[in-house]
Amino acid sequence: MITVRESPQHGRGVFADLFIAAGTPLLIFRGPLLARAQLDPNDYHLQIGADLYLGPSGEADDFVNHSCEPNAGFADGLVLKALRDIAAHEEITWDYSCAIDEADFAGFPCACRSRLCRGVVRSFRHLERPVRERLRPFALPYLRDRYR
Repeated sequence: MITVRESPQHGRGVFADLFIAAGTPLLIFRGPLLARAQLDPNDYHLQIGADLYLGPSGEADDFVNHSCEPNAGFADGLVLKALRDIAAHEEITWDYSCAIDEADFAGFPCACRSRLCRGVVRSFRHLERPVRERLRPFALPYLRDRYR
């Protein structure tokens, strides 16, 4: 259903092999559970609690790129699902702000080039309220609960 290959956005990405209907589960994020002090800043990780992170798995979930206008989001915990129909060969993306809630996260420049691009990927807490409300249903459970 999905393949990891070179992405025009950033290094490698995850792409749909065939048409994927909205609501379809795409993959489950996996990896070691880590405290913030254990994180390697060069690795991908998801914040799943106040001081709990999911480290890299070495699998496809490590290569799903960011978009400010994503076609996928979180459902049922760490399951990434299609938010809309995804065309064959389209890159699968999710909004990285949906997995960051660090007060001191400086952010980084966004390269998504979508029509809704915010220019910088920031912590969920630092997003404007309307953006947070739009993304909250697709954020990790920790953030959905915290910003209820």
